Formats: sequence, structure tokens, C-alpha cells
Amino acid sequence: MFGRSAVVLGLALSSLALKGAGLLAQENPFQIAFVGPTMQLVDDDEDVKGIRLNLIYGVNRNVSGLDLGLINHVNGEMSGVQFGVVNVVDGGFSGWQSGIVNVSQGQFTGLQWSPWSIISLANFAEAAEGAQIAVAFNRAEYMHGFQLSLVNVVEDMHGVQVGLINIIRSKPDFWILPIVNWKFD
Repeated sequence: MFGRSAVVLGLALSSLALKGAGLLAQENPFQIAFVGPTMQLVDDDEDVKGIRLNLIYGVNRNVSGLDLGLINHVNGEMSGVQFGVVNVVDGGFSGWQSGIVNVSQGQFTGLQWSPWSIISLANFAEAAEGAQIAVAFNRAEYMHGFQLSLVNVVEDMHGVQVGLINIIRSKPDFWILPIVNWKFD
């Protein structure tokens, strides 16, 4: 009896010592959030490297891995796969962002698209490399790649847009075209 209690106490003290030293606090392999930042396992100013499950709303600083939930919010950088109804990344994103609304406010590299029967309604990115595919609207400051939607809007582009209305504002001539628009310089 005493031996088991001593082992449990030793493990608890070791865990506290490691956390105090910052070794466990740096990587959180699992996060579950009901309504963040107050009702979640890992604090909102910490990173998650692994799986994050957001039942309603979850928020963390940086996330690497699989991010699932209704509303997924990352204050910093995100790399991996993000599936939700609404996905918001305040910093850069690398990977696949899939939801009804996808937002990446920093550098975006990868794919913004939902393969489900409910396809992405709208995608937003600051600077994007890859593809944006949505039912209604795609928007990027700079796009290197491909956009497919009813309405596609970019300030500058190296690539192709396909949709009902396609706008590349930096094009000197024919900056708005139906069906297909492109710019490669």
C-alpha cells in the first residue's frame, strides 16, 4: 500500500517539476475545448502539437496536427489539417483548411476546400499558394495557384481563376472577366 502511494506521489512531483521547468508546458499533444478560452483543457496562450477537438469553440496560440470542431481559432500559426464549420488562423497556415468559411490572415500554403456535400462557402487568405475552391467566394491579396468559385477576387495573381466573375485587380487590361481569368507575370 505504502509502495504504490510513494510511486504515485513520486510521479506527481516529477510531473510538477518538469512542468515547472517548462518541459511539459511546451508541447501539448491533445486539446479538448467546450467553449474556449475558459472551458478548455489547454490554455489559449499555449501550443498544441497533436489533436485538438473543439466541441463548440477552441482557441490556442499555435497548432500543429489535426484540428477538428465547430469553430476552430488559432491565434498564431497552424500546420496540418483543419476541419470545422468556421476555421480562422490569425497567422500563417500550411496544409488543408476545410470548412464552410476558411480564413487565413497570414501566408497560406496548401488547399482551402471542403470535399463534403457542404462545400466551402467562402475562403479568405492574405497571401496564398495552392488552391482555393468554394461555392460562392474566394478572396486573396496575392494568389499563386488556382481559384474556383462563383466570384474570385485577388489584388495580384500568378495563376488561373475559374468562375462566373473573376477579378485580378493588378491586371492592366481585362482585369475582370467571366468564366476564366489569368495572370502569369
